[in-house]
Amino acid sequence: MSDFNFGMISSLSDSSILEKGFFLWVWHADKIPPHIGCSINGHYYSLKVNGKDEGLLTSKVVSVIENKKIPSVFIELKKDFNSSEIQTVFANYQLAESTKNTCLTPITELFQCSDSIFQLSELLKYLKERGEIETFFGLNLSEDYRNLPNYTQDDIKSRLLKLENVKSEKHTSSIG
Repeated sequence: MSDFNFGMISSLSDSSILEKGFFLWVWHADKIPPHIGCSINGHYYSLKVNGKDEGLLTSKVVSVIENKKIPSVFIELKKDFNSSEIQTVFANYQLAESTKNTCLTPITELFQCSDSIFQLSELLKYLKERGEIETFFGLNLSEDYRNLPNYTQDDIKSRLLKLENVKSEKHTSSIG
């Protein structure tokens, strides 16, 4: 099961905060399962069913979150990665798949814990125990939002499979 209490979440009043340092991004923070990406010094990375985002400007990505009103959490970490480390890890992956890699896979590889951590709540507990979490910022969250929803690895696989099927249907319909 997945659960993590964020406690105090500050409002992301200025997206330029995301332009310096390393952040985990939790998209659809109120959904089962959420989507996870990361950014370093203003450049965003994410593994998705339809490919990956690499080095996108965080200001443009935040605009998407704002325009679509997507409930999101940004977790500032004390961990000091460099851009080439992130690029090297993401170069190892092409897309998220229900039978293989999730959006969390490259991130757990960065933290060298991919053998033991399979859900966001596990990663956050791991980082909290090591004193790596600096601050939580939120955007488009309800007033009472404090916790990740409870979900299982089966929920993650099911969601990825659903997205793969949608992708497959779109591809098939565009061929015909």
